[in-house]
Amino acid sequence: MKRRLGQTSRPGLRDSLRTMRSCAAAVVALAVWIAWPGALPAQVAAVGRVITFTKEFPGSVPPFYSVTVRENGEAVYKTEPEDEQPIEFQVPADVASEIFSLADKLGESPDRPLESERRVANMGKKTVELLAGGEHFTASFNHTEVPEALELLGLFERISATQQHEIRLEYLVRFDRLGVVKALLQLEIDLDNGRLVGAGQLVPMLERIRTDRAIAQIAQGRAVQILGKIQTGKF
Repeated sequence: MKRRLGQTSRPGLRDSLRTMRSCAAAVVALAVWIAWPGALPAQVAAVGRVITFTKEFPGSVPPFYSVTVRENGEAVYKTEPEDEQPIEFQVPADVASEIFSLADKLGESPDRPLESERRVANMGKKTVELLAGGEHFTASFNHTEVPEALELLGLFERISATQQHEIRLEYLVRFDRLGVVKALLQLEIDLDNGRLVGAGQLVPMLERIRTDRAIAQIAQGRAVQILGKIQTGKF
């Protein structure tokens, strides 16, 4: 496990979405094959819609990430453009449904620009890419005030935060067990404040911490506390 400022011209979504109809089937197959290298040709053909959210913000943590989600909730997380160890995971069904519903709503107003007219600092380049119905759409923005785009951004940021917690805990358990307590404290804070999506995927790691006698008891106790919250949904 591994782990600009807005442009002066602001085209509408229809103009900023590049449609490549003539080679769409090949684009969809290639994109899915790259995201899921083990997928069989038949699986690629039947994948349906796929959405990828990418954030590039040098100096932040992480400076790059991408999340690719299928309609069935299967997902891939990368922390580098050419990540050799992407993480495959499952997005909760309700979250996957919400992601594609928001994408559909964006498509209902194709002339609406995603980039805000406000002059703001560089907040990182965000790109939404949708492979659907034999077509390939993509749009990027630095800062947006479009409600659906903001909701999508929030969902993908929370998905990334969940993945980052797992990546960090994996590293600490292997190389810096003294740091596990602090990492678990931040995890619990983020969980309590609704900053995570699909926290259930952290259960195996938390169980590992809970049962590892080489890890401090205070860390084991906090792992138990977090497990209880996740398993009961009381957070």
